[in-house]
Amino acid sequence: MMAIDKLIDKFRVNLDKYKKMGLNPLSLATGCAVKVDLIDTVYPAIRKIRDELVKRNIEILPREDADIFVSREKIYIKRVINGGEFDADRAVSLIQVNQETSGNPDKFAEFLLKVYTSIKTTRKLTIGKGHSIVTSNPKGEVAVLDLFRLEGGKERSYTVANNDTIQIVDPLDDPGSQMQVDVAISNSLNDLFTKGVFQDLRMIPVVDAPMDDLKEQLLKNAENYSREYSIELLSDVQPNSKTLMIGATVIGKSDHELPTYYNRVNENMEILVTRPVGELTPINVFMWMLTVPELIEDMEARGITIQRVEEAKRKALMYMRKPNNEVAKIIYDHLPPFGGSFDENSHIAMTTDVTGPGLFVIKEFAEKAQVDVELFDIPVIDPDIHEFATENFIIPNSTAGTNGAIVIFAHKRVIDEIFDELKRKSQEPYIIGKVTGKGNGTVIVPPTITKYIHRNNVLRQFKIR
Repeated sequence: MMAIDKLIDKFRVNLDKYKKMGLNPLSLATGCAVKVDLIDTVYPAIRKIRDELVKRNIEILPREDADIFVSREKIYIKRVINGGEFDADRAVSLIQVNQETSGNPDKFAEFLLKVYTSIKTTRKLTIGKGHSIVTSNPKGEVAVLDLFRLEGGKERSYTVANNDTIQIVDPLDDPGSQMQVDVAISNSLNDLFTKGVFQDLRMIPVVDAPMDDLKEQLLKNAENYSREYSIELLSDVQPNSKTLMIGATVIGKSDHELPTYYNRVNENMEILVTRPVGELTPINVFMWMLTVPELIEDMEARGITIQRVEEAKRKALMYMRKPNNEVAKIIYDHLPPFGGSFDENSHIAMTTDVTGPGLFVIKEFAEKAQVDVELFDIPVIDPDIHEFATENFIIPNSTAGTNGAIVIFAHKRVIDEIFDELKRKSQEPYIIGKVTGKGNGTVIVPPTITKYIHRNNVLRQFKIR
């Protein structure tokens, strides 16, 4: 391990680099935790504009990890920035807003309405997936819209599309490093992999940067990623907001049904996560340790050494960087063929992944399935480090991740099978809870949750045992 003084010097050099780009890593949680708050801003804004959009023949689908539709013989894809003309049936949107807009549901609603009504199409437009993030640059607001026109007959498969971006993964690393792009694209693909989708993968990078040479480097890194993982690269227009933005819109197909059997989730089912959660925490703790070296003393008094934080950070980066395609194949193998019927004793009912909202995703999906759930385990990368991060207000939700663990709801028999298969693939699965029965989405959690989350608007959503 590099001496702490050298690490502090290196971090300060990088901090200057990021600050020159108008980014302050210390005011942002790293990774995809820079999303606009779903509970306080996104959902209220969508409720405000839904009726107006319906009048204009535009529908926003309820929150889903990705846009899902039956494949067609021909699918034409076009990207527009801040609106444009294309006879589209579907869209996935990336909205970047400044801090003022992101904290105000009325302003956010206004921005969404303007963006979605600026797409000129003669067809009914379905917004299948929206991703919204915050920039500290007041002039950095932009909408990147990937539009799909569907033609020809239906095929016996689903097409699934998703987009995601991040700003910073690891502030100790160079903004143009391959690692930043690997994490960003793996994170976007994760919402396909949660659905067991890994066939015919294509990607359109989403890249922006304050300097042209950095933007070119990031696009080159996206090419490297597409080659390494054999994903077809589609070139299209990029945003030009001069803010740092790294990600991709990704598209894949599956000839199996997808794990969206929300109405089939019942009390015979258990909940598994494919690995520990909370990748963003060790990175943030490491960053703050270099910013406020006094923290090191507090940590060491609790038996947390610098080496231990660095090891947890290395593990987190390894998790985030690697695409979860092995998990996707296991999910795919536990789903009926296209058009087939669901069998509780053989198939997965429901999946999601643990990203910016952290374990709050389980609450969202319990509500979606209209079931009550009890969690008895919260596996994080290093419990002491996560607890320290929460206590010291380093990260408001230390269960948050990027390219996070995948959550699987299935019958106990199926969960046991998947657990063994994941172990054979060198994954680190945990069975973390069970479905207690039909209900309104109550999630009973152990008291340890307060050691990992201090955001009241999230904690209020759980029932602490």
